Amino acid sequence: MNRNDYLDMRIFDMIEQAKKQDISAEDPSKVTKDTQTEEQSIYTGIRIGRKWYDFEERPFVEDRIIMIVPSEFVEMDTESAKLKYPSVQRPKTILTDYTGTVNILFNYLEVETTNNEIESVRDDMVDLLKRVNSGIEFQSTGEEMIAGKNVSYMEYTHPVLDGYLYNLTCFLELEGKLLLLVFNCTTPLVDDWRQPAFEMIRSIAMVDLYE
Repeated sequence: MNRNDYLDMRIFDMIEQAKKQDISAEDPSKVTKDTQTEEQSIYTGIRIGRKWYDFEERPFVEDRIIMIVPSEFVEMDTESAKLKYPSVQRPKTILTDYTGTVNILFNYLEVETTNNEIESVRDDMVDLLKRVNSGIEFQSTGEEMIAGKNVSYMEYTHPVLDGYLYNLTCFLELEGKLLLLVFNCTTPLVDDWRQPAFEMIRSIAMVDLYE
């Protein structure tokens, strides 16, 4: 199976899984916000509504990378993961908040790629999503250099059972294979979480460079 066929299969899975997401949990965006006068980041902590989030470094992808994530985010339990992502090819690591509406997914795929191919992989994914799901609305695509790696990303929203989901999907090469990092949240939370999501991605460090 070539790379494009494999990606096609995984994208169809991702779309079907996302359509089934239950976003009926309490929405923290509905809590009245306190006035915020100081600039906040993942390095200082972030207040969202009445809730304060601290962040910490953690290893992921079998300790191949380190990324800064919210301290209180926990790995989604097996039963919840099966419900939200029914495919047997669901991401091995899914971090979630206490509501289950803000998630970080790590999907290390058996897809051979190189650092120089990452942008074209992202573009192929964009083209595929446009073909198979007319409900997807793209906000942006871009590229950044992070930890010596070319990282391509796409931002889009798509309908789910009870509303819309925002996705920031990032692509990078790790030891010759494709790593997908996905941040998603319900669209009412985008204004609160978009900046921290990008900061988390930019905090990635390769373990061999970090030591």
